Amino acid sequence: MRLFSTKNILGEIKKGLSTLALGLLVAGTAQAEIIDFQAHANQCNTVLSWTSDGNPDIRSYEVQKSADGISFTTLTTIRRGNGNSYEFTTRQTEAQMRYRIIENHDSTFPTASTIRIVKSECNTGIIIDTPAIGFYPNPMLASIGGDLHITLENEGAKMLDIQITDITGRVILKQNNELHRGLNQIDMNVGELAIGTYLIVTSADGAAPKANRFIVQK
Repeated sequence: MRLFSTKNILGEIKKGLSTLALGLLVAGTAQAEIIDFQAHANQCNTVLSWTSDGNPDIRSYEVQKSADGISFTTLTTIRRGNGNSYEFTTRQTEAQMRYRIIENHDSTFPTASTIRIVKSECNTGIIIDTPAIGFYPNPMLASIGGDLHITLENEGAKMLDIQITDITGRVILKQNNELHRGLNQIDMNVGELAIGTYLIVTSADGAAPKANRFIVQK
């Protein structure tokens, strides 16, 4: 009969636990098999693109974002396709956001790409709750007159109320417009306005009004 000392048994247990801990540590910090991960702003959107090495063990990719680089939320999950190149576009109105790609594997722990920081190019003038609104021309030439063109990327509002006021708040022009989801362009005739400074005041679905200044000049 073979005898084992308590000391030998404890030594083997410690050795086994150390090996297991080292394996978990390596697996938990493994680098993603992403060859190239890029992120860039495109007006009010951010375009993410990445290339994988084609590892067949990859099951899916999670696109995640974070404001602080610590707490991440998943925007979407994309299953591995036949090709190695992927692209995803998301709307970004925040001034700055961090993005990363998580690779989910069939037989190992998930792995994460490097983090890309994107500064938004979303500069559209007035922001009213969810919709972002811009207008042009500003300044407007009195000799030409014509329409003020208002653009709106709408995610759910039904109506937009537009008022043109002088700097004292007196309403000079008013227009109500039905909105559809997506990009809206609204034309408002301001050709009769005299030279001066005005406010364009907007409110979507009765939300708190927002204002911005525009000028009519010679």
